Amino acid sequence: MRNVKILIAMIAVFLLVVPAAFAQVKPPQPVPVPNVVNMPLNAAQKALVAAGYNAVVTQENVTDPSKNNVVLKQQIAAGTTLAKGSNVPVVVGRYTAPAQQPVPNVVGMKLGEAQTALSKAKLNASVTMQPVAEPQRNDVVLTQQIAAGKTLSPGSMVPIVVGKYTAPAQQPVPNVVGMKLGEAQAALSKAKLNASVTMQPVSESQRNDVVLTQQIAAGKTLSPGSMVPIVVGKYTAPAPAPVPNVVGMKLGEAQAALSKVKLNAAVTMQPVDQPQRNDVVLTQQIAAGKTLSPGSTVPIVVGKYTAPIVPNVTGMSLTAAQQTLAAAKLNAVVTMEKVTDKNKNSIVLKQQIAPGSALTPGGQVPLIVGQYQEPVRVPSIVGMTEKQAETALKQANLKINSGGRTVANQRQVGTVLDQNPAPGTAVEPGSQVMFTVGLDPKAKIVLPQNNRPYPDRPYLNPAIPADKQN
Repeated sequence: MRNVKILIAMIAVFLLVVPAAFAQVKPPQPVPVPNVVNMPLNAAQKALVAAGYNAVVTQENVTDPSKNNVVLKQQIAAGTTLAKGSNVPVVVGRYTAPAQQPVPNVVGMKLGEAQTALSKAKLNASVTMQPVAEPQRNDVVLTQQIAAGKTLSPGSMVPIVVGKYTAPAQQPVPNVVGMKLGEAQAALSKAKLNASVTMQPVSESQRNDVVLTQQIAAGKTLSPGSMVPIVVGKYTAPAPAPVPNVVGMKLGEAQAALSKVKLNAAVTMQPVDQPQRNDVVLTQQIAAGKTLSPGSTVPIVVGKYTAPIVPNVTGMSLTAAQQTLAAAKLNAVVTMEKVTDKNKNSIVLKQQIAPGSALTPGGQVPLIVGQYQEPVRVPSIVGMTEKQAETALKQANLKINSGGRTVANQRQVGTVLDQNPAPGTAVEPGSQVMFTVGLDPKAKIVLPQNNRPYPDRPYLNPAIPADKQN
């Protein structure tokens, strides 16, 4: 048992000492990866080894000899920190000089073919034109200055001589578009040219047997006997079509329906009062189901609605404005606004919809109309009882706003002590007059929760003692 205790003590000491010893050993600090792009491979490898890394090299073909054995890119960005001994993949250029190319034989080829053949061999053509008398030798390589089979460096020039044929005087092509076929053939024949005819269906009878287009522009010169392709119209009369029923359709729909059966609409506009009938076919003069030849005209009558236009009634009397709007099939919606100028009483001050606006019949036009009232004089109510004061103010068309104040003089109890505005002041009807009524200091005043003796009135005179307001 004693030996076991000793062994446990030794293990505990070991667990305490060994981790502390390891903690004192510091791992090597990583160094950022250097930037080796555009360095020669040897210099890049040295830079990476000096930083504690290894270069893993991949080669990539380049066409620029100056990029040979030079680092094109590195797969781990410069500045990245890695563990010592880590691999840094780099891509290095590898240039291989191209082998010399044998010159191909291009004599007898068309110029374009010769240029293609030389380009395929990585060579270039230096072209010299030489007049020739035979049209078949035009644009054909006559000679090449460097013999076929000789090797040249890629990109070298190969001088070639190419035939240039200039035709003798030619005939200008006449303009035959719009002519009848026989006339067009005669005109071409007179110019020693021939017509190559293609027929094309047309929907208009007047274009039958007429030249629609010519493939060679008028005025261009051709050799005698050359062919001039022309396109000639061929009309086949279609069978008669039944007239569709277009009444009730919008004009565009009606025209489309008639056009679909190769008929045309002759439109007459007729005023209507209902906006929903605007641009709608009211009647058609040829009954639905009747057959007509393609291109025939079907007369239709279409509704034309003109919306009422709001007139300018600002500045008019209300009566005149209402009459003016009624004449335009519109209604006035009146809002009164107080004015101080008696000349503006019952006058339209402004209209909410601008003049010139279009509305539906019966539409409403809101108007603001002036309302003037003569001012009233505030009566003198000081010394009156509260009821007398209220009666006097109501008769003067004024509002009451009263409060109370305790008084020592019993004669003043229940009478008006003061008023605001002063007697004789001119005010608008309905204005408020504030006055204070004398209160008996011995009387117990029971106030509502809102702490006002007159809960229906906003005024409370602060002169009432605090103990009377509980």
